[in-house]
Amino acid sequence: MSFIRRFFVFVALLVCCSFVFAIPGVEPKVDFPGTFVYYRDYTYEDETYIGFLQYDAGTYALRYFSPQAKKGAKSIELYITCDTTKDIVEMTGEKIVGEITQVDVETLNYLHDLFYELAARRKALSSKFDKSIRSAEDYPQFGGEVQINYEPFVPLFGLRSIISADKKPLFKLVYIGILNQGNEFTDFSGLQNPQNPKKQEISIKKYAKSKKVTLENFSFALDEQWVKDENQSDIQTWWLNNKENETVAMISPYFVSFPPEEKNALEQLKLVSLLSQNDSCIDFDSLSVSENEKRIQISTKINQPEEIVRSITTFYKITDTDYFVIAFSSEESIFSKNERYFKKIIDSAAQVKDR
Repeated sequence: MSFIRRFFVFVALLVCCSFVFAIPGVEPKVDFPGTFVYYRDYTYEDETYIGFLQYDAGTYALRYFSPQAKKGAKSIELYITCDTTKDIVEMTGEKIVGEITQVDVETLNYLHDLFYELAARRKALSSKFDKSIRSAEDYPQFGGEVQINYEPFVPLFGLRSIISADKKPLFKLVYIGILNQGNEFTDFSGLQNPQNPKKQEISIKKYAKSKKVTLENFSFALDEQWVKDENQSDIQTWWLNNKENETVAMISPYFVSFPPEEKNALEQLKLVSLLSQNDSCIDFDSLSVSENEKRIQISTKINQPEEIVRSITTFYKITDTDYFVIAFSSEESIFSKNERYFKKIIDSAAQVKDR
């Protein structure tokens, strides 16, 4: 299953993403260089997406993409630079990639306005933006009174969605990516939902012999139906296979540590767990985040060309910058039919008491 590679990309990113940038006037939290976001823009009649990318402290890319556009360009890319000494967006240059016509000028102006306005609204949240926010705001570009939903783990503007007064979506997050990790900014070609997702079968033995897996000072319960991958030396992974010896689920525990000075470790963990790679796409409508002082669990569906995968990542807090993590993935139909079985394993993790 292709969700296997996703896990290893996750670990690699935690190692390499050790510094962040942000939009002018905003304290950086999760904006790793090369992160980008795409939103579905429902104000257009045709299927349309707006993307934002941050290259470095002062360089950004904006993209309009409308694969079925009846007039004008189907894709417009705009690259801008900003004065990094200012705490507001002040453009110092721009470059348009490709040819545009007079019809596209309105789209370019719209991209400019979005960038300025979303940056200003993000700045208004202040540097203490550390939890989900639902904000009633007046936004003329989107018809007046709207509800804007913000999340600290969303790059650039912290924006998850803009909803109309009558609860209709206007602007919704659909994709988070990072350059050179299986995708490029211009690779995004719209939401790819599997038309006929394959459904696998497996017979779970309810009374299979259980065993405890211990890593340093944490343990969790597995059973004999899971097979350990003996070819890995640095990361331990267990697979669950069906009768045809096809993998239908995986689970892998590991530890993550950040530098002592890192103040936003938890938000960075959330972001990296929600990145999409290659031809996979997070279903943000299915996203569920539960957290307390001891742990945070992120559950979501991942749409892939031929299947839907359920991903559940659980972070157990050891210190403010140290976490024990259990990464679980399964083909969705397998998970839905055996949810209690899988959740029992996932939630069995516990810190081993000192003897």
